[in-house]
Amino acid sequence: MFFSNLEIRIADAIVNIFETGKPFGDYAACAVLNDGAGISYGIKQFTHRSGSLYEVVDLYIESGGVIGREVIGERLPSLKRTTKASISAMAADTRLKKVLKAAAITSEMRQAQDSVATERYIRPALDECARLGFLLPLSFAVVCDSMIHGSWERFRDRLQRQRPDLRGEKEWITEYIRIRDRWLRSVPRLKNTAYRTEFFLKQIAVGRWHLELPLEAHGVQLKRSHFEGRDAYPILIPAKALPNMLPETHHQGRGPEIAAPAAEEVSEKKSGGVEENCLEKVERGVNAVAAKVDQAGRIVETAVTRTDKAKSLWTTVAGTIWQMGWAVSGYLAGIPREVWLVVAVIAGALTAFYLYRQIALGRIREERKHA
Repeated sequence: MFFSNLEIRIADAIVNIFETGKPFGDYAACAVLNDGAGISYGIKQFTHRSGSLYEVVDLYIESGGVIGREVIGERLPSLKRTTKASISAMAADTRLKKVLKAAAITSEMRQAQDSVATERYIRPALDECARLGFLLPLSFAVVCDSMIHGSWERFRDRLQRQRPDLRGEKEWITEYIRIRDRWLRSVPRLKNTAYRTEFFLKQIAVGRWHLELPLEAHGVQLKRSHFEGRDAYPILIPAKALPNMLPETHHQGRGPEIAAPAAEEVSEKKSGGVEENCLEKVERGVNAVAAKVDQAGRIVETAVTRTDKAKSLWTTVAGTIWQMGWAVSGYLAGIPREVWLVVAVIAGALTAFYLYRQIALGRIREERKHA
């Protein structure tokens, strides 16, 4: 194994702090955020939308978990579905959330969370480091954090396309974190998570590529004593990843060069094994179309909202002008005060009714949008 158990534990503890505020996670942490992912639960905040929450509770039931077994079992089909309706229904299920918190004290639930975290995040992060030739603990922490937080593949591929001149592990990771940091700060709902990239940039600035202890992550002090007596992760690196772990070419003081794909992978892409590339192209095409559809939807929604507001505004303005004009004309024409006053009141009532109608229509559209 090219990372020691301690190095893996330190990187994982940093990510746990980012996720739950605790170095070894909070098995009972249960929340519903406003990001549409539904229930977020456990040491890695396994979410309904990602499917990881279903994997955890399904493994818990399969391994014989007792606490809340009936409640969780009844909801397994809903947790397996990742539709918006199912996510909303489970997020509002108070009983389920209470049961999940209670089940966190059992060894079955803790083992289920550890197992899913290992298979979903730790092992893939180690595989990526092996494939890319990363040997530094900070690089592993960056990859692991990005996989859990999201969009690792997106920015990895973008950086490899746009900056093929990057020739070392340190240089590549530094540029990757800078790009990710700018992205997080540019997205309103992600801006408050930029402390993750800020931490890594600070460690890079002082040259702590080996994550030497003690260190502080997001206000939490990590010491060597925190890791004493903790078991090693039961992880085996696939043999096919081993040849790329130690690239032949190194640059002085800049870490190992980013490893090229293995020979058999290159030949497969050049020969008949193009299925993966085709699927990737289809996926990119679908994503591009979906982005256009989402953009069109936002434009229509904005136009409708602004139209409602414009109608309401002009209704108010026109009604006010009409009332003023009628009052002045009636006064100058010598019409009895009682007559033009009654007409003015009627005009004002009609204006108020139409304004109320526009407001009501706007509220209905808002309710439909949230539904």
